[in-house]
Formats: sequence, structure tokens, C-alpha cells
Amino acid sequence: MKTETTKKFSERNYFGPIMIFISTLVIGHMLVNDYFYEKPDYNFNLLVCMVCFLVAGIASVLRSKYSK
Repeated sequence: MKTETTKKFSERNYFGPIMIFISTLVIGHMLVNDYFYEKPDYNFNLLVCMVCFLVAGIASVLRSKYSK
């Protein structure tokens, strides 16, 4: 039997905010290295992957927001 607190934690979706946080950190690190330090050490595949993760995180947050 689930209590009210357990229901709140089990219904909460943490995928979106975590993916938004991680992808913005990586994209920010890439941009700072490229423009401020002039050391472009990223590859295009990683950048595309992080942008996809950012879009997936935003879509997950919006889906959970409007599904209620």
C-alpha cells in the first residue's frame, strides 16, 4: 500500500530536468572552449547528441506538465 508521500515520489519524472541540466553543461563547456579558449576539442557527433538530449528533456518536462 502506497502512502501519499510514496505516490508523489513514484509519479515524479526526473528524466527531463536531469537531461536538460547535463546537456546544457556539456553544450556550455563546448561553446566556452571553442569561443573563449579557441580550443575546439569537440566533435560534431557529440554536439548533435547533446542537442537531441536537450530536446528530449524539454519534451519530457512539457509532456509531464500538460498531461495533468
